[in-house]
Amino acid sequence: MNRDFDAFVKREQTAVAEEWERVDWAKERDEWLGYLRELYEQTESFLAKYTETGEIKLSYRDIELNEENIGSYKVRQMILRIGRQEITMTPVGTLLIGAKGRVEVVGPAGRTRLLLVKSGASGPTVKVSVSIGGKPEPPAVRARPEEITWAWKIATNPPTVRYIELTQDSLFQALMEVANG
Repeated sequence: MNRDFDAFVKREQTAVAEEWERVDWAKERDEWLGYLRELYEQTESFLAKYTETGEIKLSYRDIELNEENIGSYKVRQMILRIGRQEITMTPVGTLLIGAKGRVEVVGPAGRTRLLLVKSGASGPTVKVSVSIGGKPEPPAVRARPEEITWAWKIATNPPTVRYIELTQDSLFQALMEVANG
């Protein structure tokens, strides 16, 4: 039994080493931070009419994220003050299932999620495999990886999650919902 366990441990260590060689985690982090910066720039642009007149106060605070393989790193959290309301846009991370990144938008009356997903996606997709008689499905023929265009979208609440294009109007609607319910 020890030999089996020894072989298992060696296999897992080899798999981790191979994965580390294939994935440039610093590049993944930096790419995520770039998309986050673009989201904040887009949000600032949508709110410019209000921030320029002082009707909305916008600030940032550094927070620390810790993600498996990437490790600890600093990101900016956006803070919006609209009258008495405070709304935060807090990055969650990039190593997620079904999205390249997530930002939680939280206000006194609720929360919503901004997801970095494929630009053409209208909702999450799920792939199901069926095994008949215990025989595994033959592996799919993999096409050459395609270049993915990512876009920030607002995710509706479960159980039926849909993605809404991030526009000035959809952002304003989301901010009102988390502020006033």
